[in-house]
Amino acid sequence: MNHLTKKLALRALGALTLGGLMLAAAAGCAGPSKGGAAAARSSKESGADHGPEEAAASTRTRLVALLPMREGYGPADHDQYETTIAPIAKDHGMALDTAYTVTKFLKGRGPQHASTFGVWGLSSSASLKGVMNDARYREHVGTRDRIHDMPQAAMYMTIEEPVEAEARAGDTILAGFLVMNEGYGFDDHAKYEENIGHITERHGMRLIRAFRVMKALGEAAPVHAINVWALSSPKALKGVMSDPEYVANIENRDRLHDMSATTMYFVTYRAQ
Repeated sequence: MNHLTKKLALRALGALTLGGLMLAAAAGCAGPSKGGAAAARSSKESGADHGPEEAAASTRTRLVALLPMREGYGPADHDQYETTIAPIAKDHGMALDTAYTVTKFLKGRGPQHASTFGVWGLSSSASLKGVMNDARYREHVGTRDRIHDMPQAAMYMTIEEPVEAEARAGDTILAGFLVMNEGYGFDDHAKYEENIGHITERHGMRLIRAFRVMKALGEAAPVHAINVWALSSPKALKGVMSDPEYVANIENRDRLHDMSATTMYFVTYRAQ
């Protein structure tokens, strides 16, 4: 986490078309992730002449989707739907990066009944538009809308920023959709994260993924950063929150972040 500012110099810039740490504790088991530092290494190793799936791994453009399911449906139904559309997405340079199941809504203005949290890699900013305009995809829109509560969905086009840490087996996973106060943005949040990194690390809390939000899609509420943290145990978050040095930083945290709008979830990895 304390290498984040230096790493930000490596970010991919370009126009795209499309924290504050919170309360409570709930456990979830972490599994292997394709993101974070592993994704950054994959990006460096990928070649320009690879096919759509490899091309999606070679860019840090990510679609982050937080999807509530309609009554009677759950993550298994979502996965079946995604399996159906995956070959179509692949043809346009989109590939599923990581799937999470939301286990607990903690606070904030985001979807309270979100069920799945997914990260897709895109080979370019045009990939999503290509999928949406594909006649094969449109054949499945009825199924999509039947099982997902699309008006309540929150989707964001992002750039994933490199971080050093990775999840370990048994970690509790915390996801945060962070909203900044007027006049502040992702870089201010990244600096804040760097400054409190030694506090969170000593309690077993590590930033494992960081997404710079470029655009909120549809009716999604504005968000400036999406973070995923790994906690060595559910007690780690309580330790951070009660640390005197962290408490001394709360005034600065609240100056930068709109904590009432920032949304936090506990999530688990879901095998695909």
